[in-house]
Amino acid sequence: MSLSRVRGPGHPDQTCDLVVSSIVEEYLRRDPAARLKVYACGGQGALFVAGEIFSSVDFDVSAIVRRALGQSGVTVPMEPFIAFEPMASARVNAVGSREVTTVIGYATDETRDYVPRTVEMARDAARELERRRVSDPDWFWLGADYTVMVDDHAQKTLIVIHAEHVPAENIEDVRARITELLLPRFAGATIRVNLAGEEVKAGLGSRMGGSGRGSAQDQYGSPVPANVSGVGFHLDHPSNVGTWLARSVAKELVAAKRGKAVMVQATWLPLEARPHAIRARNEKGENLSSFIAPDRFDLSRIPSEFLAPSLATASIRHAFDGSIELPWEN
Repeated sequence: MSLSRVRGPGHPDQTCDLVVSSIVEEYLRRDPAARLKVYACGGQGALFVAGEIFSSVDFDVSAIVRRALGQSGVTVPMEPFIAFEPMASARVNAVGSREVTTVIGYATDETRDYVPRTVEMARDAARELERRRVSDPDWFWLGADYTVMVDDHAQKTLIVIHAEHVPAENIEDVRARITELLLPRFAGATIRVNLAGEEVKAGLGSRMGGSGRGSAQDQYGSPVPANVSGVGFHLDHPSNVGTWLARSVAKELVAAKRGKAVMVQATWLPLEARPHAIRARNEKGENLSSFIAPDRFDLSRIPSEFLAPSLATASIRHAFDGSIELPWEN
């Protein structure tokens, strides 16, 4: 039994994630040594972006915010308010994090992508909706604020879609068209669309959102919630690269037949590059930690391909954008 969720780019929380990741990406593209801690929240016409920054570069952050909003399908006017402070000197040259950080990576042999079946289905449905939204003129009525939830309970699969649409599109037509699109892809599933009725006021234009509310559980279906989020941080922060390394190692252990499902957990103490603890278990509860080289999680030895600035945004878009490739997923 599992439940999985994918949010479209116009979902208020997802849009805030994409705004801050775009800021991180732009800073790292101009200054690879930049250190960032950025958060965004708002709605109803205003977006507040605050954070701590250390960087040798300066640029118009509000222009990056507006571009990210447009790319996320936000069509209503949004006024960005930017409040950045210099990062404390003690944090600038610090390795790792100033807080204890624990990340989780999960993989299963249920699917070719080593994710649970419900995660694969939620991604598949979201990617099809996104493809139609951006590429098919006949789907002009579909907005960017959508959520796909897949629940697999008692051998019954339920797919619940929340989808923004233009006022001119009748709700019954919206339900029929989305159901007709997805039903052939998920034979035997029950598909429910916009259970609360019309969704013509959606996204940050009419709802509130905040960054950092997603998790690795959303991305990969870990049975244990992972509340840590690297959104808004530089990429070599353990909450980012640590999560990606844990996911990569979990996949390797499943591929090596060490278990049908494997969860890897790594913990760093403040300002330490090497992890304090690495734990790995399979679905039988067997300890697999001895199969993991601690150097894999050394923050001073991160693979260069894990530090490409574009990964700040790509890691978020991956769930609903099938064209995005991530090094730890290859």
